Amino acid sequence: MLKIKTSVLIIFLIVMTAQLSFTQHDKQILLDEYLKQYITNKNIPSITAGILKDNKVLWIGVNGLADIENNIAATKSSVYRIASITKPITAVAILQLWERGLIDLDKDARNYIPNFPEKKWKFTIRQLLSHTAGIRSYKDGEFHSKKYFSSTQEAIKVFAYDSLDFEPGTNYEYTSLAFSLLAAIVENVSKQSFESYLIQNIFNPAGMKSTYVDKQKEIIPHRAKGYEKDFRRKIVNAPLADLSIKVAGGGLLSNSEDLLLFAKSLIDGTILKPSSLQLMSKQTKLKNGKKIDYGLGFALEFNGDSLIAITHTGGGTGFSTKLSIYPDKNMAAVHLINISDRNLCLPCDDLLKIELTNEIPVPAKTISDELMKVYLKNGIDSALVKLEEIFVIESSSYTINETEAIYFSKDLLGLKRNADAILYLKELLKKYPKSWEIFAALGDAYYKDKNEGLAIRHYRMAAQINNNEPHVNEMIKKLSSK
Repeated sequence: MLKIKTSVLIIFLIVMTAQLSFTQHDKQILLDEYLKQYITNKNIPSITAGILKDNKVLWIGVNGLADIENNIAATKSSVYRIASITKPITAVAILQLWERGLIDLDKDARNYIPNFPEKKWKFTIRQLLSHTAGIRSYKDGEFHSKKYFSSTQEAIKVFAYDSLDFEPGTNYEYTSLAFSLLAAIVENVSKQSFESYLIQNIFNPAGMKSTYVDKQKEIIPHRAKGYEKDFRRKIVNAPLADLSIKVAGGGLLSNSEDLLLFAKSLIDGTILKPSSLQLMSKQTKLKNGKKIDYGLGFALEFNGDSLIAITHTGGGTGFSTKLSIYPDKNMAAVHLINISDRNLCLPCDDLLKIELTNEIPVPAKTISDELMKVYLKNGIDSALVKLEEIFVIESSSYTINETEAIYFSKDLLGLKRNADAILYLKELLKKYPKSWEIFAALGDAYYKDKNEGLAIRHYRMAAQINNNEPHVNEMIKKLSSK
């Protein structure tokens, strides 16, 4: 009876959206309902999310399973791999040292890490923070590295003798490995371990009691398990990964409340001066004058020329995350999901809309999941009928674009159903006749089907529409040389 009454209340509130202003209690019901819909529509294990407003944790929500195999529900205490949300935390540690006059952001970074081999060009701490130092990104296998590194210095050896990818300050290349150098700087300057520094100078002052370095072998209370989806769009365990290769760039565990407390401590000046936060929130300017929407450890979101939020997303092994901080509004929003998958959208942004407006977003369903469900039961013809229904009748329930629709063909190729993938893409091309992405996908499908003649034909048709796509150009070059 209670569930029925709650559902009736939710429907009533939605219907009356245009006429009424919600109370805070009403909005919290809607926020909780959004998480339930998100779990169902996205077919994920669990999500936790939260909102900070006026320097108070306004709402924390959680839904789903932290551990599917053991049927363990996610709770507000569950800790998730936060992935690259770790980077702003590392950046705050560096800015704290700068505030104390212990480092110079614009000096040669090797002044603070003298054991790091000299390169063709010098690079600065500022450039490390903004991904403009030329330090490379992952090589094959490093993202899901299973190797344990006993120290920051050991982790740095992975890339220490590699050349810089470009002259520092001339380009932007996102890299988690560069943040290991920032951890080394923290350790060398503070004379303590990176983990101890974070606990003493960030976690404790901010009141973050459930944030830890993700140590694979240790028993960590309330740790959520990570997942992904296979080609059948079935949830499976994520690969084992030891994050000691990138502790400072993506190696922390936390929960929604702790990350909102981190945001609060930034906004109110507990862990960093307001002027330092402003410094982190400025666009990075390359040597050619081009500006990029990334500051010092934070991505930047703009409305025109006005900065709206400082943010960071994260995509770790088995997890997807985002933290958005709105300093001018004294607000923040966060979500943590224990699956790495495509098309998860940004639920924390939707949740903020519910809090700030009378708009009630509905989480979009995933085309490839629905088509695969039909395909596995009834075959490709039924999947094509379902595709038409989605486009004509059910479009408001889905994210509709060619990129989203192409994913189903990639799943079919993964299942070695090449002929079905080709048939599907031909049908999709009728809806998007000028899509280079679909022509390229057809090239991939024909290539996997060992029809190189039709493969290169479709790659060339893709290149006629967009001649700047590296994969397409590489495949044309490869097949033309035969």
